[in-house]
Amino acid sequence: MDSSFWSLIEPGDLLVAGQTLGEPTALIDLLLGSGPRPSGLRLFGGMSLTGIFTKAPRDVSLSTFVGLGRNADLIEAGRMDLIPCHMSDLPARLQSGPLKADVALVMVSPPDSDGICSLGLTSDYIFEAASSARVVLAEINEQVPRVAGDTGIPVERIGASIHSDRPLPRSERVRPSALEMRIAGYIGSHIRDGTCLQIGVGRLGEAVLDVAGGCRDLGVHAGMLGDGVLEMLDEGTINNSRKPVDVGLAVAGSVLGSDRAIALASKCRSLRLRSVSYLADSAVTAQLTDVLCVNSAIEVDLLGQVNSETAGGRYVGAVGGAVDFLRASSRAGGRSVVALPATAKGGQVSRVVPQVDTVSASRSDVDMIATEHGMAELRGVSEGERAARLIAIADPQHRDRLIAAAKEMGL
Repeated sequence: MDSSFWSLIEPGDLLVAGQTLGEPTALIDLLLGSGPRPSGLRLFGGMSLTGIFTKAPRDVSLSTFVGLGRNADLIEAGRMDLIPCHMSDLPARLQSGPLKADVALVMVSPPDSDGICSLGLTSDYIFEAASSARVVLAEINEQVPRVAGDTGIPVERIGASIHSDRPLPRSERVRPSALEMRIAGYIGSHIRDGTCLQIGVGRLGEAVLDVAGGCRDLGVHAGMLGDGVLEMLDEGTINNSRKPVDVGLAVAGSVLGSDRAIALASKCRSLRLRSVSYLADSAVTAQLTDVLCVNSAIEVDLLGQVNSETAGGRYVGAVGGAVDFLRASSRAGGRSVVALPATAKGGQVSRVVPQVDTVSASRSDVDMIATEHGMAELRGVSEGERAARLIAIADPQHRDRLIAAAKEMGL
């Protein structure tokens, strides 16, 4: 490791690394390599597509706010600390307190003629970290595209850098199953011309986009964009023309997708990648009046509480931005759906349960729940009616047990 790097890092520093397609893998690999380093270093990161954190030596402590991917194994082994945190809270946490970013680790494009490097396909929390950290260390990668938004890092802000010319991490596209399409069919009744979508990536998100394909002038304001949204932007089905704010612009925190998603995002002039501070700003989200928020979950209970974090005692998800968007859609007069299959493990386990293991979203934040058996609207109804509506969309083989549990709970 070049001595110029270590001269900028102090004992006990917290190093904050970019996530997903913006993960500076080559830079992290060098920092985690053999050799003397300042004592007590801490490394914080998000969702990793590369498993780079598994290489961390024992004298570097690890932390994260998300249990997806290889992070789940590290958390279960006690090697990585889990910090429960809403995405909207990350900017403030990175500026002060125990999660204050001392060093930001970023992957950026080469500088343009004005001396500005681009974070490429990720802004979310790493733009906040790079803005507030004492030092920015960079992997300058020839293959990072330039995308407009909160992505610019002045080259003079970078204390030290390495150069690379390598493909970005990527997440291959997943196609929805028949089950996910059935769930999406219920959600589709709430999508109309001009609806602004906040939608997650993955099979369920792809299914919802499939059923929304017949609508016109759709908009998007989301944490992450995948292949499906970027294709609909390219085709013009999503054109953001009816949004009251960011008219004509698709707004997201980052891109998570395949080589095709990377190519589409790189050429999309209507895409803006924004930091968490903007994405979750109530002054912005409150203007998205015709918004539909769709998120997935691990389980939901008879009171309408949602667990998106733990399964079988193992941390595999995140608080993330789901609750931020649930609340934003409510304030804007829009709708929100938490969607999940009714069962797991081949039907043996019901995902509608008497009480969730972990409360990620409180009952007061939840609007609608969807499974392949229907949609339960929970807003403005009593606890007993909530239980009845949720049992009605549970898998039939588990309903008797849930009815018995509801009676024991006094519902």
